[in-house]
Amino acid sequence: MSYGRQTQRDVNNLFKLQRRLQRSIAPVILAGAVTIPLLLSGCEYFAPDPMMQTIPTNADRWQDKLSDTLDNLDEEDRQLLSRYMLRMRSSEAYEKGAIPRITVGKAIEHQRKYEVLHPDNPTGRRNSTAQKSVHDIQQLTYPLLLLPVQASEQDSLNQVELSFVLSNQGITPVTSFKGTILMRYPTFKKAKPVAIKLTQFDPPIANDSSRKLVAGVNIADTNVMKAIHNPQDIELIISEGVITLEDGTQVVFE
Repeated sequence: MSYGRQTQRDVNNLFKLQRRLQRSIAPVILAGAVTIPLLLSGCEYFAPDPMMQTIPTNADRWQDKLSDTLDNLDEEDRQLLSRYMLRMRSSEAYEKGAIPRITVGKAIEHQRKYEVLHPDNPTGRRNSTAQKSVHDIQQLTYPLLLLPVQASEQDSLNQVELSFVLSNQGITPVTSFKGTILMRYPTFKKAKPVAIKLTQFDPPIANDSSRKLVAGVNIADTNVMKAIHNPQDIELIISEGVITLEDGTQVVFE
């Protein structure tokens, strides 16, 4: 009988232990059930910072890669980024496929600084002067004239000295020129390039003034030889070169 009573006591103790365990585990399970959804919902607060998003160097991918980023920006930053992208699309970097790798935050910062310096042109659109060809700018500001070649004994050897007159219609005086002048005429088989060595002007060419550029050339084409003796219809273009102004500015033709 003592053995039976002992067994019964053991069973009762097991039931009591089980109930204690159930009471102690239940709050833990409940807390875990509540905590897990909270943790999952808390992930929303760790969304990527749109300012750290890198702008693709390929502008064709901007719409796909940056549409969500634009949505996550405030209105001011969204407008700044939009104007930055417009400015990049109209830049030389875009034409050359060399758009810089930059984050959204840095792009907005750069655009804000740019607009302080260029309040009237925030997207960097090119004005009418910038859209003119290099040839037009040269003809308007630094026109050239070829002086008639005087007959000499050297003509038979096709060696002639060409004299060009460079005029300055700009405001700032011109201190030097170096480059290649291209001569065009309907009867020429191809345009004739004439290399001009670095020529310093002392004193500088003032506004509405002119100076001479001289170059010795070899001319084998008889049509060219005939034309340079009566050159008023020859078209002259600076195909490449640099005109340096008195303030240090360089006008580059290329």
